Amino acid sequence: MVLTYYVVKFPYKLIWNVLNLLKKRTEIVFYCANELDLEIFKNVQSQLRPIPIVAKNHKLQKKLLEKGIKARVMPVFPKGVIMCRQACYLFPESKIIKIGINHGAYHFKPFANVKGHNMFNQFHFTSSREVEEARAIGITSGVGLGFPKMDDAFNGTYSKEVLDELKDELNLDKNKKTILFSATWDKSQMSAVHKWYTKLSDYTKNYNVLVTLHIWTSEKFKNAIKNTPGVKYIELQNITPYIMISDICVGDTSSILSEMCALYKPIVTFKTPVVKKSVHEVREIISSISFQIEELDELEEMLEFAYKNVQQKRVDQEMANKRMFETLDGRAGERVANKIKEVLPELGKGEKRTMSEGTMRYIVNKDYSILTDFIKNLSDTFEQEGNCIYKGRNTIKTFNCEGLIINVKSFKIPHFINKVAYAWLRGSKAKHSYQYGMEILKRGANTPEPVAVVELLKNGLFNRSYYVSIHHKYDFTIRDLIGFEFPDKQNILKQFAVFTYEKLHKNGIHHLDYSRGNILITKKGEGKYDFSVVDINRLRFEEMDYLKGLKNFSQIWASEEELEIVAREYARINDRNEEEAIKLLIQFDREHKAKIYRKKQWKSFLRK
Repeated sequence: MVLTYYVVKFPYKLIWNVLNLLKKRTEIVFYCANELDLEIFKNVQSQLRPIPIVAKNHKLQKKLLEKGIKARVMPVFPKGVIMCRQACYLFPESKIIKIGINHGAYHFKPFANVKGHNMFNQFHFTSSREVEEARAIGITSGVGLGFPKMDDAFNGTYSKEVLDELKDELNLDKNKKTILFSATWDKSQMSAVHKWYTKLSDYTKNYNVLVTLHIWTSEKFKNAIKNTPGVKYIELQNITPYIMISDICVGDTSSILSEMCALYKPIVTFKTPVVKKSVHEVREIISSISFQIEELDELEEMLEFAYKNVQQKRVDQEMANKRMFETLDGRAGERVANKIKEVLPELGKGEKRTMSEGTMRYIVNKDYSILTDFIKNLSDTFEQEGNCIYKGRNTIKTFNCEGLIINVKSFKIPHFINKVAYAWLRGSKAKHSYQYGMEILKRGANTPEPVAVVELLKNGLFNRSYYVSIHHKYDFTIRDLIGFEFPDKQNILKQFAVFTYEKLHKNGIHHLDYSRGNILITKKGEGKYDFSVVDINRLRFEEMDYLKGLKNFSQIWASEEELEIVAREYARINDRNEEEAIKLLIQFDREHKAKIYRKKQWKSFLRK
């Protein structure tokens, strides 16, 4: 047992028991030692009532907050704790229910000490075979139901469309095979990263090269790899989709080899020396599932051999998968969650809702009824999951759900007057976004397809709201070209004017916040562009006459030269005088800018 256990044990136990006498402990928390823990727990958490996150330290807490994930720091004194490692020594009270989940598939490193394992009420290994091997050395807390981290590879989360989009984001050359290099921690003495980290450029000519490293890998290796032209260094902990898009995998003794094996990838591994932490049965597994080499000069030839002869390893990989994984069916997270609920039944989603102090109203687009369960739990899920892509007055996150990439916009809690108005008198911004989005599409214009709206009331007053839409992939916005040198700029501005007239104004759509960032642009071919509007909670559906339509462009905050291009095109398609249109739009623009300037001055005065 680590020294920390003996230092904190008695004061911690005393405080826990005093607090429990004053108020019975009911809280269940998730202890997070690093970002990987959240990735491992994700598919278990989705089957449970969301629970608070406790970060290992302030550094991690800050890092999580930057990604939109709220967390507290130690010490905490809960009824129960779930973790993805052996850290029971931080919660040295036997009355605390402790659940552990293995942070890697199978034991690629030796089992942690028996006493530490047996402090858990349940410790979730990835197979019943592993449970038997743990029991043989005295570990009695083991349960083997599968590896939740791999669920997304088998439950439809990563559809062909999602993986194709990832390839596009990485700008992979479709004419090249993709290699994924991986390595375990360099100081473990079982890593081969030192053999190839400076030589990756030798492979970028013939392959797309991806790299993932153990989270503790020394910075000198990370920096050298990041600075190698043509190499895509993956900093995310969610490595599954990158394995899925890879044609060949290269590794050493990292537990990621188990995930590569689960996906039946051709694997090339560097032989590593036997050291204290080596596990004999794991070395046998690695030898059976991969094509092994000693030195880097063997790699190039072996890559092609492995790719062409992957079937040679198929039977061995099947046998290894049966040993390392209980079942690869995309439902391990569900099984683990159900087992956890045997000792912590209050984590059942129907048992207790964190929204119990309020009321939820929601609407789901009938075309996306498959997402209803996700929508119902959105207020809890949004706080702890998702990829934050914008954080300001409002927050926007993306989620992978049922094979779809969706955007969720969380609106700022309104002031008191609007709390009353949104609750009982008129629609909220989120509800308007949903309703207006449906109407925009009905009228033939483009906006990300609405999925749902969620509104939360607290004590009879409006509290929070969320607008959910299908994630819209685009290349740039009007903001990216206004005021800058930009390829094909004049043509884009002309087409923007045509889109605004043909798709919005002619269809009676008046976007009241027609600003730079709210116009998304996708390049469709040589000289052809598609436009789509977002941030649509401020709209009017009304007849748009010529002057009102022209004035709409004043919000893009463009230069007079840029406004001239837009005005000429808008006048041309309306069969109006172009010179007059230029004068009018410049005038509208100056009036708009003056109005914004006065508003800022007034706000500054009020602050003072």
